[in-house]
Amino acid sequence: MQVIAAPRGLIVDIITPFTKDGAIDGPGLQRLLNRVAPHAQAVFLASPHTGEGKNLHTEQRIELFEQAIPAMAQDPIPILIWVTQDDEAGSRHTTIALKGVIEKRRYTGDVFWVDTPLYYHSNRGLPDLYRALCSVVEKPYILYNDPGYINGLSMPLKRNNIRTAVLKELVSLEGITGLIFSGSLDRVNNYHKACRGRPHFRIYDGEESHFLDHPSTSGVVSAGANLAPKSWEKIIQSSLDLSAHKKGYPDHLQQIWELGDYLRNMKDIYLQATAPILKEILSGMGIIETPVCTFQVENTEESKSRLMELMTRFGDYPGGD
Repeated sequence: MQVIAAPRGLIVDIITPFTKDGAIDGPGLQRLLNRVAPHAQAVFLASPHTGEGKNLHTEQRIELFEQAIPAMAQDPIPILIWVTQDDEAGSRHTTIALKGVIEKRRYTGDVFWVDTPLYYHSNRGLPDLYRALCSVVEKPYILYNDPGYINGLSMPLKRNNIRTAVLKELVSLEGITGLIFSGSLDRVNNYHKACRGRPHFRIYDGEESHFLDHPSTSGVVSAGANLAPKSWEKIIQSSLDLSAHKKGYPDHLQQIWELGDYLRNMKDIYLQATAPILKEILSGMGIIETPVCTFQVENTEESKSRLMELMTRFGDYPGGD
């Protein structure tokens, strides 16, 4: 397998748009990708939370991937796509099916499989599992560690985090290039120590608020960038030194502080119902067709109004300055 370096910077956790009858809203997805991709280093499809990936079967993920490719073909940035299913066989089947899309559509950009192994497998034997998988699926993996997600399973396995010793062994595999992390500061510090022998291994913040307070050197997976990609781009450029332009100027520092506060306030509003609220806003902006979700949605009208008002003040909603 050709070793591909994982991207560094802003990874937009893309919502999955649907039509009224529940099909993938291809034109809406392409409009959204055209809007966010110029400001990002990668996009993440079918994620378990924002992308509603846990409710998407293999055929829907194939359709989502196929619909995304036209929007990314002209200036392809990396695509991350969540491949986890209920068991090892299902996850492998989904990955191989998505690999077929790359071959069929001749997509030339980098693709990374994102997998949450503790959803269907214990820590024991994980390195052997990925040795086998990497020999079959060709594209590299980014692991997804989210203890809150694992705790929500009806029958969670013994541990809800990848063990540090296991991660150290996984990092030795060329086919694993990064980790999306949610959890405690102590654990992520231990993870960084475990990855020292691989300088370009990426550990991304899976929680926006953590990145805004303590930016990692790899980047962030952001749901809010569906709505405010330009603001997130400026934060990333400043935090990761991707652009030194006017970095030391007082006006620049004040602007970054204000943007950080804005993005924190946004997250506080959509946190409890991320996908539904983001879809309400994007539908109202005419980017996606409907706010349809794969699960029952509580009333989000108040949150939607607050978020629209906040975005308008910062020029991210039509009618803003």
